[in-house]
Amino acid sequence: MTETASKNTCALLLAGGAGTRMNGKDKGLMHWHDRPMAHWVAEALSAVTTPLLISANRSLKDYRLLGHVLQDAPDLKGQGPLAGLLAGLTEAQKQGFDAVLVCPCDTPGIQPEVFRQLIDAWHEQPEYPVIAQCAGRSHPLHGVYPVSLISLLETQLRDDNRRVMVFAEAAAARTLDCPDAADAFKNRNRPEDLVT
Repeated sequence: MTETASKNTCALLLAGGAGTRMNGKDKGLMHWHDRPMAHWVAEALSAVTTPLLISANRSLKDYRLLGHVLQDAPDLKGQGPLAGLLAGLTEAQKQGFDAVLVCPCDTPGIQPEVFRQLIDAWHEQPEYPVIAQCAGRSHPLHGVYPVSLISLLETQLRDDNRRVMVFAEAAAARTLDCPDAADAFKNRNRPEDLVT
């Protein structure tokens, strides 16, 4: 972990989803390779930057074992991952950070090296977010977002647009190619995804 990274960024684990494709179960607490998925992601994030913020709307006691739990604003509950990102950016700004390094709880194969590369890329142009890309596909929930985007994100959510890629594009996000990280970005959001 570089000194600069530890000063300017904090980590944000998104674990606030409804788990619809997981039969309503809390996705982050579902086990992959004998551990809850959120634990794998929390470990990878914390290896790169701290503190760890966690966006969660249930199982709060479990998530508090991993980090500082945030809940969506009351008027934004059920608004998806962007509401969690907004909560994280707002808390990061309160704590004096410039940006959040974000990752969803359903990619437990993610590795710290991907996060290090994202932070390094963000430092090159810190006014813009950086998101991961692999095999031509963008991963807007794996990236670094500056706290300066709070008002833009609030506006998009108030306009009832919850599309993450729309927000990344509106924020002029740059992409970082991660050609060797296909497994790291594999979403495990169905029960059958947990056995591989």
